[in-house]
Amino acid sequence: MTTSELETALNCYQEALSNLKESQSPQVKEVLEIFNARDAVQAVWSQCNHVSTTDQQRLIELDRELKSKAGQITKVMDLAEYRNSFQPQAAAWWWRLETEAPPHLWDRWDWLWRGLTVFSWTVNLSLLVDIVPRFLSAGTGVPGVAVVAFPSILTLLQARSELTQAGKEGFEKLLNRLRIPKPYHQEAKLAFTLFVSAIIVLLSSNKPAFSDWYNRQGVKKYNQGQLAGAEADYLQALALDPDNANAHYNLGSLYEDLQKFDKAKSQYQFAVKGNLIRAQNNLARLWILEKKPELATPLLWKSLQEMENQPLRIRYNLMKNFGWALLQQQQLDQAESILTGAIALATTPEGLEQITTRASAHCLLAQVYEQQTRNGEALEQWQKCSQLGSIDNPDQPKWLVLAYKALKKAGKL
Repeated sequence: MTTSELETALNCYQEALSNLKESQSPQVKEVLEIFNARDAVQAVWSQCNHVSTTDQQRLIELDRELKSKAGQITKVMDLAEYRNSFQPQAAAWWWRLETEAPPHLWDRWDWLWRGLTVFSWTVNLSLLVDIVPRFLSAGTGVPGVAVVAFPSILTLLQARSELTQAGKEGFEKLLNRLRIPKPYHQEAKLAFTLFVSAIIVLLSSNKPAFSDWYNRQGVKKYNQGQLAGAEADYLQALALDPDNANAHYNLGSLYEDLQKFDKAKSQYQFAVKGNLIRAQNNLARLWILEKKPELATPLLWKSLQEMENQPLRIRYNLMKNFGWALLQQQQLDQAESILTGAIALATTPEGLEQITTRASAHCLLAQVYEQQTRNGEALEQWQKCSQLGSIDNPDQPKWLVLAYKALKKAGKL
């Protein structure tokens, strides 16, 4: 190649740079003309046996001018995309002009954003390790899977984008498709991670709300006779919130129906810690059935002090069970007083409407009177026990047998 050919190539290169200099906003076509001109200079240069110092100095100045435009050029072109298409030689630095561009103001903080991103998705993984087993521990169905699947997938994808080269490149391509400028890529990654963090924290902080939802689903299934499904929902509710007193109570009630009394007591004991009066009443009744009234009376006494705002049915059952426990302890006068109060409560208009176990207090009071040898009053209570009683109530069949024997002996049958 001759010196004149080199000078011609340099002139074309200079002219292309001049066009760019005059343009307020570089166009892709103008930039490509510069790169092509620089390719031509390089091609001629490599064929020249001797290059004058003048041409050498001129090329250095032109290249310096091109590098000074790197910031403008990289704003309008994604050079990586063009390199993929044109496959320039490794020595063609102008096709990698982004490496020459001055760092963007926000790029100076990339080390901080990168560190916060890694820290955030690490925290996300830790939170998921806690949340996912809670939602899936009871073998929950579609709702639980749907709740945890979305943030889990996003977190794993984010971790992949940070830990693997393929993941990094894929995420960069996604950001490019979204037309997010390269200087803001690291900030975008952090924003995405914080978005996932917000979802996970929202799930974590709302575990009690999800627990209440599963508890309500369990109640619905229990009322429909789907006991296995109800048990699964109650267990799911407790996996999400172990302190859900209502779920403990409902599960205890279900176990009591299934005659799993040890499990029922265990659940009632947890519910008692939540100061649930219904649980205190039911647990006390199980202790009474086991002939352990000394364990029942403290629970019932405490509940009676706090029963003012309780439904009439609960207040009646507390008084009835307390009288029952006192009867077992041979505290007959106190038992009579409490059971008489329970009967008075049950005979009010509200009591007649709401209380379906009115026979129980009469059956127990009859036993108190018998032990006090007040046989006439006992017989009167046995009659009411027999009239109001039902074999559907688990406590009353044995009392109905006693009533039948007492009435038959007295010639009332």
